[in-house]
Amino acid sequence: MKNAYADSTATVNKGYDAARGNLAAGYGTANQAYGQARSDVNTGYRNALSSLASGTNQAAGAYQPYSETGQNANALYGNALGLNGQAAQQTFMQNYQADPFRDANADFANEALMRTLNARGMSGSGAAAAAIAQESLRRGSEDYNNYLNRLSGLQSQGQQTAGSLANLYANQGQHGAQYGMQAGSDLANIQGNRAATGYNYGLGQAGLDTDQAITNAGNRINLGNAQAASRGILGNNLMSLLGTAAQAYGTFNGIPKTK
Repeated sequence: MKNAYADSTATVNKGYDAARGNLAAGYGTANQAYGQARSDVNTGYRNALSSLASGTNQAAGAYQPYSETGQNANALYGNALGLNGQAAQQTFMQNYQADPFRDANADFANEALMRTLNARGMSGSGAAAAAIAQESLRRGSEDYNNYLNRLSGLQSQGQQTAGSLANLYANQGQHGAQYGMQAGSDLANIQGNRAATGYNYGLGQAGLDTDQAITNAGNRINLGNAQAASRGILGNNLMSLLGTAAQAYGTFNGIPKTK
């Protein structure tokens, strides 16, 4: 009887040990998967930021020449208006007047006017000199204003480009923040699932321990009941044997049976 109890207990314990091993293996696999998931999320987040930065830098590089042109035009326009000091304004005027293309255009225009005056027989007259001076003044003023208008146009172009660059970097920041929020949410979910798995693992281990204890206790109780029942049967058998012997002794000695 005791051997059967020992065999039963050993079998029960072996089964529960195997169950614990399987539970631990499953938890280890799940925990490893959660760790890999965290790594994948972090890697994806870094790759997304890197791609976003690369695309932003490429777009900014395309805008950069126009931005620099606009900045240079803005500086020249400010110099022309005297916004950056008298010395800067004088330097601007000197550079403008030394422009060989402007001088060439003035010479072409004067030659054309002289040909017209010569055709009218006005060459060398005071009226011709006045006409040339007036035309030079008009053309000089027109050329200067046109030059300032071109600078203003480039200045506006640079301003628009600066706005585009600002929007570009703002979008980069917004998308980067969204990527970060999504990565944080994913990591939080993974960590929550990992914690839940750990909690369930603990419950599973506790359940196995409890079930094993209850099963072994039940087997011990059954053994005790069996032993008690066995002792009861033995006592009954002895009492019956003693009764039979007493009757035989009475019969041999002429003692009547008791009713």
